[in-house]
This record gives sequence, structure tokens and C-alpha cells, in this order.
Amino acid sequence: MRPARKNISTRPPAETVKAKSGDSAAVETPPGKAAALYVHVPFCVRKCRYCDFYSRPYADAAARQYLGAVLPELHRQRRHLTHPLASAYIGGGTPTSLDPELLHELLSAVRPLVGEATEFSVEANPCTLTPPIADALAACGVNRVTLGAQSFEAAELETLGRSHTADETATATRRLRRAGIGSLGLDLIYGIPGQTVESWGRSLAAALALRPAHLSCYALSFEPGTPLEADLRAGRVREMDEAEQHTCYAAAIEAAASAGLEHYELSNFARPGRRCVQNLAYWHNQAYVGVGPGAASFLNGRRWTNRPDLAAYVAALGNGRLPPAESERLTGRSAMAEALMLALRLIEGADRRAFAARYGGDPVQAFPLCLARYADLGAVIITSSHVRLAPEALFVADTILADLLAEA
Repeated sequence: MRPARKNISTRPPAETVKAKSGDSAAVETPPGKAAALYVHVPFCVRKCRYCDFYSRPYADAAARQYLGAVLPELHRQRRHLTHPLASAYIGGGTPTSLDPELLHELLSAVRPLVGEATEFSVEANPCTLTPPIADALAACGVNRVTLGAQSFEAAELETLGRSHTADETATATRRLRRAGIGSLGLDLIYGIPGQTVESWGRSLAAALALRPAHLSCYALSFEPGTPLEADLRAGRVREMDEAEQHTCYAAAIEAAASAGLEHYELSNFARPGRRCVQNLAYWHNQAYVGVGPGAASFLNGRRWTNRPDLAAYVAALGNGRLPPAESERLTGRSAMAEALMLALRLIEGADRRAFAARYGGDPVQAFPLCLARYADLGAVIITSSHVRLAPEALFVADTILADLLAEA
């Protein structure tokens, strides 16, 4: 097992001292309020072959129906949101696949919740980052864009089913900077069938040459039901050897450090002050509100996820109802285990005092079997103030975190 794909699906599972945007500390929020907003845009130019997030091909009529529903849902959920927000994150799908006018309308609806210190992020596919789209982002106050580069090798992009080229990634970064958006993130994937340690090194070098403020490096996950997973089962592609993937992961850590990016989470690196505030809310297991079909929310100990069905979503909100959703409430040891699992994704680990104040028990005492076992193996480091994964155990974090949940 290894640090895998984004653990925030449309979006999570899933901060309380004050913090500036980009800091690692948590964000202070009143009870019953969330400082993080996620907006799911369920459209793409085309579906990537590895992706199981909820999305559908872009169509103007469907996008207008979506906008006519997501704006009312956002209005209804505003009572749960702080003003200003610590973070507003527009993800997908591909938000920048929207027509520039529709994108402007969506972002304009979020902007009243945004303050000077708010991290206002949008995900983008490089091929959709046209000059009108870049202008719309800047005009609406977006200050952070994450580009799904994934690879800078043409054959690997084709294997993934990506709709952009490496040159378009470089062009997109220039357009964003010209538009005044200086905080740029890049996503990369390793473990792609046919990828080698050498080609991964070239992609890393190309990405870092673009001077991103944030870099995410995820291991490819063959999700059930995706075309790439079907290819794997049929023997048409082969998964990269785990030892090679470990080498790729170590190369990412070394290259990012050499470029001045701090390794702050299993798969994420950032320049000082540029950690992703939205993701930190998830990893600190703090409140967030999601709107859009398939979007997840976590508030007052309850998590709910809108059904990933655009037609049902539009119909419900068109009739003045909240969209259909699945809900769960975690309590007791289950809630503690999830919070600790998320915190251990962070390189700094879990703050024992803060954890005990929030959950009524020290994590080391709450999960003695798992933590003691891995501490004896040198995979978990326990100090008087924190519990964290040892550097050499980061690559096998999934196994440790799964065992933690099993003990709960």
C-alpha cells in the first residue's frame, strides 16, 4: 500500500486557532459554522480513463440547469458558513470547462463570502485555460488555481485519457500569471502504466521548472468501473512495480525539497505560506460545506453527501427542496479514529493535547494496540506532544491507517 490518489472525493471524508491563508494551523469557527466551502462542478471536456469522480461531458444546456440549481443550494447553505470564509474551493469535474460567462456567474455567487485573506481556489484542465477563462478567474477574485498536469509525457497523458498536452500546461501557467493569479498548483501522477522512473523524473523536472507554489504527487489508483481498471483486469496494461513506485515517491520528496517546497502531507508539497487551506480543513477533520451533485459536507459531527445525479439534483432544487443525500454521524471511537487517521496524513502528525481536548482522550491511550505495534517497528513516532508517521513509513501509510481504523 502507498500514498494514493486524492482522499477528498467530491469531495472529502474529511481548523481552532486563527490562521492566515496558507498557514498550517487550524481556522477558528463558531459552533455550527464552517469556514471551508467546496463547490462541485460536474462537467469535463471528456472523462479521464482513471477517474471515478462524478462528472459528465459538458453541454451548455445541462450547465445552465446546473447553475440554476447550485446557486439556490449555495444560498440555502450560507447560514452554515462563516464570513469571510477561510477557503472556497471550486472543483470537479473541471470548473473551467464551463462557458466563461457561466463560470463568471458561479464565481460571482461565491465572491461575497470571500475576504482578503480567503484562499479562493479553482481546479483547471490546462486545455480549458483560455484567455477568457483566465480573465474570468481574475475578475472574480480567484487567487489560487490548481492545474491537472498529471504528466509531461505525451504517451502517459494518452494512457490516462487526458485532453491536454504538456505544452498547454506551460501555456496555462503563463496565462494565469499574466492575469495576476500567482499562486499556482500542479498535480502529477506516478505509477502510470508504461511510465518509468526516468520519465517520472522528467515530469517532476518540467513541473518544478514552472515554479509552482504547490505540488501534489499522487500514486495512480485503478478505481473499479474505470476504463483503465478494465484494461488492468484484461491484461492490456500492467501496474508499475511497487518498488519503482517507491522510488518515484522518494524522487518527488527529494526534487520538491531541492526546489524549496516543504513536504507537509503524504502527497503534497508547498512553498512557505502556500499550504492548501481547503485540504487542511479536511485533514484537521474540521467543518466544511459542499454544494453541487456529489458534494460532501461535514458539520456538527454529521457528514452528508449529495447524490451524484445531476437530474435529481436539478429537480429537487427546482422544487425548492434540498438535493437527495446520504448521511452519517460518527461518534465515540469511530470519530476519534477517523480524526487521527486524517491527522496522520500530515507530516507533523496529530497534536495530542488538541486531540484530547476535542475528543476527550489521548490518541495513544485510545488506540494502544495499533500505535504501540507500529512504534515498536519504528513506523510511528510518539512524543510528548505529537503522534506522527516516521519518514520511512510514509510510503506504506495506507496500511497503517487501515489498521488504525480496524482497531476502532
